[in-house]
Amino acid sequence: MFRLLPLSLDLKITNLVINRLKLSRRRLTSAMPTILPPHSDWQTGKTLLECTEFMLKHEIACDVTFLVGTTGQAVRAHTFIMISRSPIFAAMFCSPKAETQKPILIPDMEPKTFESLLRYMYSDRVSLSKDNVGDVLQAANKYCVHGLSEICRRFLKENLDVDNACFFLQFADRSNEDNLFKMFLDFILENGDECLKSPSFCEMSRYCVEKVIEADDLMACELDVWKALVRWAEAECERKGVTTNDDNIRHAMGNLIYLVRFLRMNSDMFAQNVATNDILTTKEVSWIFRFHHHAIGDIGQFSNKTGRPCFRRTGDIDIVRCIRLQQHPGSQWWGYSRGLPDGISFTVTRPVLFCGIVLYGCRTTKSQYEISINLTDSSDTQLLSDDMRVETNPDVPTFDILFRKKIELEQNKQYNICVSIKGERSYFGELGRQSVTTEGVTFSFTNYTGSGNETNVEQGQIPGLLFQRCSESSILSPSNWT
Repeated sequence: MFRLLPLSLDLKITNLVINRLKLSRRRLTSAMPTILPPHSDWQTGKTLLECTEFMLKHEIACDVTFLVGTTGQAVRAHTFIMISRSPIFAAMFCSPKAETQKPILIPDMEPKTFESLLRYMYSDRVSLSKDNVGDVLQAANKYCVHGLSEICRRFLKENLDVDNACFFLQFADRSNEDNLFKMFLDFILENGDECLKSPSFCEMSRYCVEKVIEADDLMACELDVWKALVRWAEAECERKGVTTNDDNIRHAMGNLIYLVRFLRMNSDMFAQNVATNDILTTKEVSWIFRFHHHAIGDIGQFSNKTGRPCFRRTGDIDIVRCIRLQQHPGSQWWGYSRGLPDGISFTVTRPVLFCGIVLYGCRTTKSQYEISINLTDSSDTQLLSDDMRVETNPDVPTFDILFRKKIELEQNKQYNICVSIKGERSYFGELGRQSVTTEGVTFSFTNYTGSGNETNVEQGQIPGLLFQRCSESSILSPSNWT
């Protein structure tokens, strides 16, 4: 007699049989040949590459499955192609313990990237864009598909511009592409003013930012360097989830702040754009101002590796000082209570860029001066008019004033430089020279009829002029002096 099984046990056995049948069906299906797509003929008249690419697309006779990305998307391929195109896959599939029956996991790559890699391996073709080229290059490097790697590198070189250069530099660093890194860095340094303003600058790592702003040959106005670093530090605060304030910005900058060459800025530029916030300490701001006023003393970590003030980059052209008054009597002073201007006339023996003037400062205490500067030629045409406020240090007799723009002076033409000063009495100079030759340029000085405060060739204010030789001036644009 047959004994009836309990209903619950009967259901369990039934489910087990069903599951076994399903498993057997999957195994049978996987062993069956791939059903060809409804195409009448995809081989005739086609190249080998076209046929293999067709087989990949329609998964014809595929014998290996990859589970790609974090979602484990299944991508099927042919071991024969993989072995013939990549030494990494050759080692994977031809080793004694190779198991092609099991899916191969590739969790660290996006499916679209892996599909681009496969398409190149099958057809020698790949579709690249600025968005995918980095990932495709990393995939090609990982599996030693050198032909694809070279195509990606060539694409990066041909599509490099000021908007993506910082992004490409970051990619090259992360991918250990040393040659690309050097090429991208050189491009950024040559196009510094534009690259520093690109949004991708704020996305770079600290190491990449350091490599850019520490470079002597960075072609950029130092104010742009400072603004770029501030933007990067603000982005760093956001990435770390902290409040964007001066203290946190300074903390994010760390030692990068000492790579900014504040001494390249004139005092007005520094005062209006840097000293107005609390990113630099009061002591650091004092160091910079003291240097601008020719104070001799410690400037802290803003010195270079030799301990000298760091105020130039390779692209900068020296500003030359032409000094006409040879000494200043320390016990006497020059007053401005009458409100009259000080001026001097001069000519040059070759074209130069007139960059600024040297003035005497207060001899008794720290003081602020309101200064109006005017430059005219022999026909009284006004070439420059500038107003500014300057703080001076009594320990240093002179200070430099850099014009907001450079003025090109013609040879053997008379020019008149005139200053109106409001403030405390100052040092003054004497033993003036009528002719001074500096760096191959001879300046000849004569009395200016508009100098009502008694400055003349022999004594008074305006002890020196600041200039650059025109033959070297094209390296820096006058727009940098704003």
